[in-house]
Amino acid sequence: MVLASILDAAEKAGYDRIGISDHCYSFDLNSERIKELRAEVAAASKERNIRVYLGIEAYVIRHHLASVSHQIAALFDFVLVAPNHYHIRSVAKPVRMDARILADHELYMFEAAANHPVTDVVAHPFILSPRIFRIAAERLAQLSQDVMASVDEKRLALCLDRMRERGLAVELNPKFLAFDQEHVEWFYRLCVERGVLLSVGNDAHSLDDIPLSDDAQGFIDSLGLTEAGLWHPLSFD
Repeated sequence: MVLASILDAAEKAGYDRIGISDHCYSFDLNSERIKELRAEVAAASKERNIRVYLGIEAYVIRHHLASVSHQIAALFDFVLVAPNHYHIRSVAKPVRMDARILADHELYMFEAAANHPVTDVVAHPFILSPRIFRIAAERLAQLSQDVMASVDEKRLALCLDRMRERGLAVELNPKFLAFDQEHVEWFYRLCVERGVLLSVGNDAHSLDDIPLSDDAQGFIDSLGLTEAGLWHPLSFD
């Protein structure tokens, strides 16, 4: 997963632009390190037919508090903010694995990510990761379905409307298919219905993950997305 190999795989997959981000698990990022990263991106993308955006994936700690400062966030092309990185000790967690309580907590964290001023894209909302929850996939899929059914739809719709007004996006992350959490389709369709932009993110942690699967591409096609419905980082060129 070095940068040159990532871009090779992206070009092979037919992408003409790609956003690359890593996790922000500490507060030790500084402007000099980000300049180094930009230089690495410029060198790796030179003489390629692909546009590369440099981003960062931060996370909500609790309401009004994210893992990246405003000053550091401003140095990236885009900022993903994850509402559900519960594996991190400082992140606010649901008090128990009851579907209604978890639904309220997931929505609270989604609102916190959507309302934070550094956010461009809310990363993988309402997707419950087996790696984080550490329960059997079938049980987790059922829990996730119960959570989605318990979410306050009016409150969620109001939050999506605010996101639309601010030009923010929701990451359309195909991992919900791999986790057998197909009911999250309802959430993505609600995003489209409310006019919220989508950012297609494959959450790749290996080169094999970079091309979208046929199932993921099929779902994206089923949404009827046009270019106007896709989010792109602002260009300062």
